[in-house]
Amino acid sequence: MATTTTSTRQSVMLSLMDLMLGENVHVVSRYNPRATSLTTFLVKFYFVRGIVLYGLSQYNGSIRDFSLVLRMDWRHRGAAAWIAKAERANSRDARG
Repeated sequence: MATTTTSTRQSVMLSLMDLMLGENVHVVSRYNPRATSLTTFLVKFYFVRGIVLYGLSQYNGSIRDFSLVLRMDWRHRGAAAWIAKAERANSRDARG
């Protein structure tokens, strides 16, 4: 039963990522082609993708995405907290 729940969660998360990539990239570039708008979109995208990867227990990937968020916007409120959370979860998994 747990396998079904996990696979359902993964398919939903991946569908959300496809939706974000497929539609929003074109909307942002058509709406406002300036670099600041694209950077704002990318910060939001990598932050959400980091949360999705965390939910899929892919902690190294989520840490990488949250680190990208901090490189683009060092004042981002949640990225550092999520990095710490993912590092704790990653160390718990490594211990078994």
